[in-house]
Amino acid sequence: MITSTWSLVLSKPRGETVTDLPSDPDYILVADCIYYEQSLEPLLRTIKDLSGNKTCIILSYEERTMGNNPKVEKRFFELLQTDFEIEEIPLDKQDEEYRSEDIHVLHIRRKSRR
Repeated sequence: MITSTWSLVLSKPRGETVTDLPSDPDYILVADCIYYEQSLEPLLRTIKDLSGNKTCIILSYEERTMGNNPKVEKRFFELLQTDFEIEEIPLDKQDEEYRSEDIHVLHIRRKSRR
C-alpha cells in the first residue's frame, strides 16, 4: 500500500491562499487549532481545500471551558458539519497513557457529494 505523505505547518492567520500543495492526501492531522475565533473559517477552508473524498482527517483538541472557548468550539463544529462527517474516538479506544477526559480525538471525513 502506498500512501501520500507530506507535512506542512500552516500559519496563515490572515486567510491567505495556500498554493502549490498536493491535493487529496491520505491523512490530514490537526492538533489544538480551534481556540481563536478569527482562525476558524481559514482553518476550515484549508481543511476543505486540502482534503479529498478519501482523506482521513484526525483532529485532536483540548476542551477549554474558560472565557469564549466553549462558544468558539461550538461554532467550529457547526461550520465543520456543513461539509464533513465527524466521529469521536471513544476514550477506551485511545492510548491508556495519553488519553484524558478533556482531550478529544475525532475522525473526520468529507460528506459524500451528490
